Amino acid sequence: MVSYNCLGKKKVVHIVPSFGCGGLEKVVVNLINNSEHYNVKHVLVSLTTDFELAKEINCPIEVYCLGKKPGNDVMSHLKLFKLLRKIKPTAVHTYNFGTIEYHLVAKAAGIKTTVHCDHGRGGDDPKGQNQFNNFFRKQISRFIDHYIVVSYDLFRWVTEDLRIPKSKVQLVFNGVTIDRDVPDKKSTSPNSDAPFTITTVGRIDPIKNQKLLLNAFELGKQRYPHWQNVKLQLAGNGPIFEELTQYAASLKSASDIQFLGFRSDVPDILAGTDLFALSSFYEAMPMTILEAMAQKTPVITTDVGGISKFITEQHAWLVESDNVKAYCSTLNDIMSDELGRHKKVGVAHQLVFDNYSMDKMVDKYMDLYQIERLELDAQFEHKAS
Repeated sequence: MVSYNCLGKKKVVHIVPSFGCGGLEKVVVNLINNSEHYNVKHVLVSLTTDFELAKEINCPIEVYCLGKKPGNDVMSHLKLFKLLRKIKPTAVHTYNFGTIEYHLVAKAAGIKTTVHCDHGRGGDDPKGQNQFNNFFRKQISRFIDHYIVVSYDLFRWVTEDLRIPKSKVQLVFNGVTIDRDVPDKKSTSPNSDAPFTITTVGRIDPIKNQKLLLNAFELGKQRYPHWQNVKLQLAGNGPIFEELTQYAASLKSASDIQFLGFRSDVPDILAGTDLFALSSFYEAMPMTILEAMAQKTPVITTDVGGISKFITEQHAWLVESDNVKAYCSTLNDIMSDELGRHKKVGVAHQLVFDNYSMDKMVDKYMDLYQIERLELDAQFEHKAS
């Protein structure tokens, strides 16, 4: 039996816009769940009451809601100030533009270490051209000790466009759990008895543009007779879930489209699918691509944002954004190219194993928080055994 000395843990406060289904939220879950070997106690603070993904956290945490009202809400700042003064955390970590303003509060409350991470430019400004937002980011960055980005694309934007000093900006890649030895998938083709399953996972949101995938799937069903046994499934929830399900129901291919809703077993879903598909208007460094590659699942994605900065045509199929015909044609090429699928998943799996492991991500964040690893309590271990 192994035991760790858990006394006197240092607290880290994670401030998120919400904690519903999404890639950012999944990163926070993974960071918390995989930091058991560190002297840390996590505290989750959400601006809203959406805590759907909190049930994925498998260790004790403190959870708070600021109940922020739309627009400028001074009371949310006061609530956070009182909370930080009460729990006295070692570090405060904010995520994306919606929470960056609270670094003023953190510094006023005497927090030693402040960390901010951009996982994108903002859902309402995917190109990062909102002048007010960019000016505000630059001004608030003065109160941030470590400004983190998750992709090369965001690093260039933050340092060149926003002109935040490179000495303050660091690149920390998202990480996933990955095994060295993952068996190759059994070959499936549209002509086999088993269905060829295409899967997308993500927040059902306009920025994710799942309608492109639906339209490409509909076109493929009309254009290619051998697509009779091809199925499409969409996992996730979000603000336009009802709208998208209604749109899918209007398609001729509706009987071969399944909406799975929010799912906590994404690795199992990806392991059981034949092709992972992403159709977003913008992505920085999507967790779902890394998770699919970790499972040796082939990937097709729109070539947007920072995607081509961390993967290439060696690892996945990249398609022009919002081009239904090109997306459909590429889907058909993938299904017909068993050798190509086998070659790419092997190279992609090695890429993730070498560069995007969970341990590397957790170690980097804990170093920023100045949280030390727990030491094995050898004496307790001896007595317990």
